[in-house]
Amino acid sequence: MRPWQILVGILLFALVTAVLYAWGLGKAADQGDTLRRNLMHACGSRVLKALKKQETITGGEIARLIEGVTVGQVWSKHRMKVQDGKTVAPQVIDFLLDQQYIESAGGDTYRRKP
Repeated sequence: MRPWQILVGILLFALVTAVLYAWGLGKAADQGDTLRRNLMHACGSRVLKALKKQETITGGEIARLIEGVTVGQVWSKHRMKVQDGKTVAPQVIDFLLDQQYIESAGGDTYRRKP
């Protein structure tokens, strides 16, 4: 191989390495938001699955239902878990109301939106 071919190979390797490093930094920077979003989806899925079996659900039932839900990304060892369902339940309810999956059935009771 000629010296200029070796130099071009080294420069291409450096360029690919820099691109992969920048991509990894970007993924790591928004990992917390991604985990929160995934946690809301996982908790919302549990609530909607429960609403398929029953007509209505209360805030307390939602808190018990989402207790212990854990999410993580495949490429990362970081996980997010619901430790206290009473703290996270209002956020999950707001998420489901915003996404128009559920509607209020009066008081602290919710039902699946038709």
